[in-house]
Order: sequence, then structure tokens, then C-alpha cells
Amino acid sequence: MNTSKIFDLLVVEDNPADVYLLRHALQKAGVNFELTVIEDGAEALEFVRDYKKSGENQQPDLAILDLNLPSQGGIEILTAIRKNHDLADVPVVILTSSFAPLERAQVEKLHISRFITKPADLADFLQIGNVLKELLGSETGPLTV
Repeated sequence: MNTSKIFDLLVVEDNPADVYLLRHALQKAGVNFELTVIEDGAEALEFVRDYKKSGENQQPDLAILDLNLPSQGGIEILTAIRKNHDLADVPVVILTSSFAPLERAQVEKLHISRFITKPADLADFLQIGNVLKELLGSETGPLTV
């Protein structure tokens, strides 16, 4: 992976502690990144629906999406991402506390790159940085679940 590249990551997560841990995990893994954090499902849906590529809007290198959000669920946001011509090919990682098999099956049909259940253990959470680094550095395209 080119370590000088700064990766633009879109994070849709309502828990500030999880955003903090995600930042720490990425830093620990040696990823150079900038985060755009959206904490509310309705705001994320509006962002996705209104998103257009331009000189001012760089397409995210990766989107990290929680499924359980205020106002609007993650499945609806993922569906909107896949329908938006300018975002449809962005790799999406689901990072959620949900263990629901139905939700997992729904998002897998929408071509996610990885489904990660948030670990309760700090050391395990920090390993997420290595998983994301691997996804960002993959030259063969996103990894599948």
C-alpha cells in the first residue's frame, strides 16, 4: 500500500466512542486518513442522495456504516449509496453491534466489502484498523465476506 496516500473515509456512526476507537485503530494500523463523520441516519441519507462528484467533492475511498442509527437505518443508507451513480462503486464496510442474520443477508445482497460485528474487547476492536488497511490496499478490489 502506498503509505503517503491520504484515504478519504466516510463514517456513518452515531456513537462517538466507536468513532474514537475507529480513529485509534486506523492510526495504530498506520493508515493515513481523513474522516467525514455523519452521526445521524437522516443526515447520512441526505448526504448520499445529494452527493455528486466534483472538484469539491472527492469520492470516499471507503465508507464505514453502522446499521443501527437514529432517524434512518443503515440498510436504507446502503441502498441509497448503491443507487447513487457517483457513489455506487465505493466499497462499504458494515461495522455494527447487530447480530441479526436477516440484516446481514440484506446488506450482503447490496455488495458490501466486509461485515464486522463490533467487538466488546478493546484489543479486538483495534484489529479493525488492520482489516480496513487491507481493504484500502487491495489491488484486486474489495474483499468479500
